Amino acid sequence: MDEVDQALEALKFHIKKEIVDNYFADRVYLEEDTELLHQELEAYAGDMASLGQRFMALYQALGSEKACALMMEVLNIKDWPFYPEYSNLSARDQQDLLKKTRRHGLTAYSRFRNLIFDLYEGLQQESVKLQEAYNKIQTHVRLLNEDINKFNLSYDFGLIAAQLEAMDGGRDEAMSGGLFAPEREELSTRMRCKRQHLTDEQLPPAPTLPPLAEVKGKLAALLERIYTP
Repeated sequence: MDEVDQALEALKFHIKKEIVDNYFADRVYLEEDTELLHQELEAYAGDMASLGQRFMALYQALGSEKACALMMEVLNIKDWPFYPEYSNLSARDQQDLLKKTRRHGLTAYSRFRNLIFDLYEGLQQESVKLQEAYNKIQTHVRLLNEDINKFNLSYDFGLIAAQLEAMDGGRDEAMSGGLFAPEREELSTRMRCKRQHLTDEQLPPAPTLPPLAEVKGKLAALLERIYTP
């Protein structure tokens, strides 16, 4: 083998190595970004569970299914969030929902009214934070899938194998390790990164609640109607 052939072989080796190195570097980046997305989903699930506890505490504070229905009517919420979970709790567990809740007011009614206002205000603020997290995750998924699409186009294994085959003089083997043309499609499928698709079960949207200031008057009127000493 003369010096020209040696130089060509060295060049082909470095080209192959660069392709492999770039492939795995980009794949590691995508896998790390996907893991970050899963961590965000876990955090979101935890925050959604916390929101559920707040909703159930509000239901318990209202005191009856009728009062809950009137409250949801004021808030214009058709499907009561977490109410089935609340209904499945034992009476003791329902009472424990308010065990650590601070109450304030000069009269029994004012303590009841302030309790509902406090619970709702915390609930609404937490709902806003969850909506922001929901939008952030949706954006993350979109950008991650754009990167995955780019990766899959850049590292189409069938095309890479054909290019390497051409570099090796058009032999049937695509790589020195013995990858033959019939196997390229299967390997190409296996080496592609999968796009991320989130269902409503994996990423349930948080309910939209108006700020307390917008509904405080209606809620106060409602609480006067449903309050029983």
